Amino acid sequence: MPPMSWALRWVWRLFVLGLVLALAVSLWDYRDRWHTPGFWLRNLVMLWLYWAPRLAGPFLLIGLVGVTVTGRGFLRWKAGVAALLVVVGLWSSLVEPGLSRVRQTTITGLPPGVQPVRLAVIADIHWGLFFRDHQLERLVRQLNALEVDAVLVAGDWTHEPPLDLKTGLAPLAGIRHPVFGVLGNHDVEAPGPDLTEPLREALRTHGVQLLEGRRVAWKGWELVGLDDGWGGRPDAQIRAFWPEPSGSATGPGNRLVVTHQPDTVALLPPGAAHLSVAGHTHGGQIWIPGLTPWVLRNTNTRQPWWNGLYNTPAGTLLVTPGIGTIGLPARLAVMPTIELVELKP
Repeated sequence: MPPMSWALRWVWRLFVLGLVLALAVSLWDYRDRWHTPGFWLRNLVMLWLYWAPRLAGPFLLIGLVGVTVTGRGFLRWKAGVAALLVVVGLWSSLVEPGLSRVRQTTITGLPPGVQPVRLAVIADIHWGLFFRDHQLERLVRQLNALEVDAVLVAGDWTHEPPLDLKTGLAPLAGIRHPVFGVLGNHDVEAPGPDLTEPLREALRTHGVQLLEGRRVAWKGWELVGLDDGWGGRPDAQIRAFWPEPSGSATGPGNRLVVTHQPDTVALLPPGAAHLSVAGHTHGGQIWIPGLTPWVLRNTNTRQPWWNGLYNTPAGTLLVTPGIGTIGLPARLAVMPTIELVELKP
């Protein structure tokens, strides 16, 4: 038997072994987590999709490259195309979700009576199935390296996380800036497990100031938090905070709105806020031109506000593509993002 054929046989055997080992690790990893009722099989499949590229993916790539080098004719061409697709898959599952960028945005023209501020805006951490403890600790270090006045978190802190929320989320207590946030749909059973109250308690324990249904005075600004659009009642809160079509008696010009879904901003009256921040869309997470916008419009949001800065009737809106992943443990051409927003004269 030629040496290359012998080596390839072992590569394919290790690939199959990796797939089996990924299933075993997934079963072990599945224990002691919050799970959406009725979706245990889906969660197990998602965990397998998380572990399989790590334990079997490299052997698949080596095997396909080997066939490309040693094969003949059409088989060689097919193996080369498959190897290229596997490279893209491994990049999107093993590399890009672990990268991050800081995207800077400057908004000029301050309302009267407010202070210039620098904000770090993040969303969709999804600590749990795919976003692990070491990544949360790294995120805290990245936030601490920024010179900002506060961190705003636009929801979806979790995704089927470990049962001990207080211990798991303890790194958040190390953020050296004030942290304000709201919950997202995966935090309030829309969909998701019934962890809303334990999550609220854990976040408060670690110094996070939750804003849903509240107005908080801060540096001359008024921070306003709105419920998630799928699992809460943002419409009732909006009627309470903006009782008149043009805004409340104190005027909306100094308001910074934090909400999870961009669609919620479409419910606000004209000129409701100087700036609103939201997440939820993940910027598409896996960007395939033509297909990803269609999926977003039909499953995620009714508005074409997916990633970046938008002028809306309610005021300026920043939609961040978020930090973690959902559904598939992968990102492609939509890097995890920390927004650095400067509000100045």
